[in-house]
Amino acid sequence: MSRALLRSVRHGGRDLHEGRSMSSLVRIACSTVLTLSAAIGVLLGRPGTANADGPPRDPVLLIGGIAADEGRLESFRIWLTGQGYTAFSMVLSGNPTGTAAIPESAQALAGKVAEIRGQTGAARVDLVGHSMGGLAQRYYVKFLGGFDTVGTYVDYGTPEQGDDLASVCALVSPGCRDLVPGSDFLTRLNADPAVPPGLAAYHFYSESAGAEKNSLPGAVNIGIQSFCPGRTVSHGEEPIDGALRQLIDTALRGVPLRTDCP
Repeated sequence: MSRALLRSVRHGGRDLHEGRSMSSLVRIACSTVLTLSAAIGVLLGRPGTANADGPPRDPVLLIGGIAADEGRLESFRIWLTGQGYTAFSMVLSGNPTGTAAIPESAQALAGKVAEIRGQTGAARVDLVGHSMGGLAQRYYVKFLGGFDTVGTYVDYGTPEQGDDLASVCALVSPGCRDLVPGSDFLTRLNADPAVPPGLAAYHFYSESAGAEKNSLPGAVNIGIQSFCPGRTVSHGEEPIDGALRQLIDTALRGVPLRTDCP
């Protein structure tokens, strides 16, 4: 199928890790594991995805990150529903969530996408993954047939190249081992092309966070602060940040990225 042309945007980035309680190695190490970068991008998007002049068309699946705050994830889902989307959400595999190997979470994601397509009759589902959720959805797109079932791809706060802090919990968590820079998982995932050509893909990050500032080749890489200078958005606050939500909404609709920085 042909793809609709997406607008290029200028961006910048910086990062600050949200403090989490020290109740577990996994939560400490991997709550930081998320962020990416900035650049100018022009991408092709599928005609089955967002309609620039009309309401959103594809259902949207939100994917949480490691030790995800499910309340914040649900808040984002409800917000998208208010914007006219048919929105769903899921968390990653493991206890705490995301501690299972990332390919295992990607398999669960594939099952959720199939369920949504069956329920809605949609040919494609748009994916919006936070933190490790972005890595799981990218694995699904590259290796589990997701390219044929995904409309628009969005990740935010995702450490595309991994995060050194993941080594703190690598002994107890397969998911953390996958997140260690240079892991077999990341080496395979980031092999060229990191994002399949022709996929409408976006990577959003906060300059107030950490490893998420590394860019995702083949995607439009956007820092929140390039639209809202001086704004502080910690990693854990990203799913509830109003400006980021608006930027993601415009990306899903296939219109020029914009926010009034609420």
